[in-house]
Amino acid sequence: MSNSMKYWIGVDVGSTTTKTVILRSGDEQIVFSRYIRHHAELQKSVCALLKEGKDSIPAGSEVMIAFTGSGSKPLADAAGVPFVQEVVANSLAVMKYYPQARTAIELGGQDAKVIFFRQN
Repeated sequence: MSNSMKYWIGVDVGSTTTKTVILRSGDEQIVFSRYIRHHAELQKSVCALLKEGKDSIPAGSEVMIAFTGSGSKPLADAAGVPFVQEVVANSLAVMKYYPQARTAIELGGQDAKVIFFRQN
C-alpha cells in the first residue's frame, strides 16, 4: 500500500450531533464533511455517516480513523480505534491551523469550553 493515497477520518460524537470529516493526507484536502443529529442513536449515526463518506475514498487507499466527542469513547473502544478527548483535539487543531490564536471557544449541545493559548 505504499503507493496508495492515505486518508484520515475524524468522527465527533457530541451530545446532540455526529460529525464526520475525511481528509486526504498530504494536501489535507477535505473530501467529505457532514453532520447530523443523532437523536441518541450514536452507533447508527456513525455508521450512516461512514457509509455515506466511503465513496469519497478511492479503493485501495490506506485509511486512519480517530474518534472524539462526549459520546465517542465507548464507540471507539468497541471498534478498537483511537479516541482523542475533545478539548485536546480542538486544541491541537487550533494550534496547527491558527497558531496566532490566543483563545478558542467551543459551544456544544450541552456545554461550552474556553481554551486559552500561550504565545511562545
